[in-house]
Amino acid sequence: MKKNIIFLTILTFLCLSGLLYGFVELIYNERVSQHESNSELNTLSFIELISPEIKTAVMKDDDIALLYSIEKLSKIKTVKEAFVLDKNLNVVIHNDSSKWSKKYDNDFYKNIVLLKTKSLQKSYPYEYVYSQPLNDSSTLCVKYSLLEFFDDFKMWKIKLYVYGFIVTFIISFIIYYLAKFFFLRPFNKTKKYLSVNEINKKTIYSDIVNMVLACSISQQKNDSDDCGKNTALINKIFKTYLNLSDEIFIIFDNKARLIFCVDRDDIILQKQDAGSHIVNLTKNSEILKNISIVLENPKDSINMDVSEYKINIIPLKDDKNNFIGIIISGNK
Repeated sequence: MKKNIIFLTILTFLCLSGLLYGFVELIYNERVSQHESNSELNTLSFIELISPEIKTAVMKDDDIALLYSIEKLSKIKTVKEAFVLDKNLNVVIHNDSSKWSKKYDNDFYKNIVLLKTKSLQKSYPYEYVYSQPLNDSSTLCVKYSLLEFFDDFKMWKIKLYVYGFIVTFIISFIIYYLAKFFFLRPFNKTKKYLSVNEINKKTIYSDIVNMVLACSISQQKNDSDDCGKNTALINKIFKTYLNLSDEIFIIFDNKARLIFCVDRDDIILQKQDAGSHIVNLTKNSEILKNISIVLENPKDSINMDVSEYKINIIPLKDDKNNFIGIIISGNK
């Protein structure tokens, strides 16, 4: 059952991760598409607004106005280069003065100059070149890039993945513990009812029978009426035992005489003779001391450590609040 719960948790985590991936990609593509369109429109709007000034400056041979307008274009965040080419592909003016003597003689710019019409062409991924003929011998070229914009969105996507992973992990963690609480615990209890006992390869009901027989032997050996609260004691033992899955489970009557014992490694008792008093069964002084405390004042349980085991010493009482026995239970 535990393996099934772990498998369910892993499957839940994988499914949620898949949904998260699809959800993030959907939002990312939608936002990128929207912002790319808006950014491109804004850039082109600014270029279209300034390009008439450049054309006028070229027509009037006003170098100062031309330089001023080119500088204005270069101030646009997405614009990387703004320049004017003559018909021989030589730079007439450039926003970067070190490139004023440069020649753009590749086929891409040859085609732009030959077009003689306004155009927008993609030069590299996320990079575009806007061109507009100014007169018969010169063409305005504006190179702008959306790469920075995409890099910002990639970082946003990574952050979304990280946050989504944390949320997915927390949800899977919660599902694991809820499944453990609502399914594994009841399953283990039911399994205890039906499982085969590791010691004698019989069902747990054989343990219950052994308890009854052990109580009868104890009664015969001690020739006492103390186990005569037999019915109440056995009923209480059954209810307690069936709700525990401890490795150590020892039952004493109200005089600290052994009724039943499951202690395969002799952690608590070195001897396991039914009907014998606890002082004859163990040399552990702490166990003897705590059992004495319970016998004198059977109100509260006592917790202690023995070797690697967490031990509980539990006083048993019947429906009339009469002290009828003691259970020692423990697990690692």
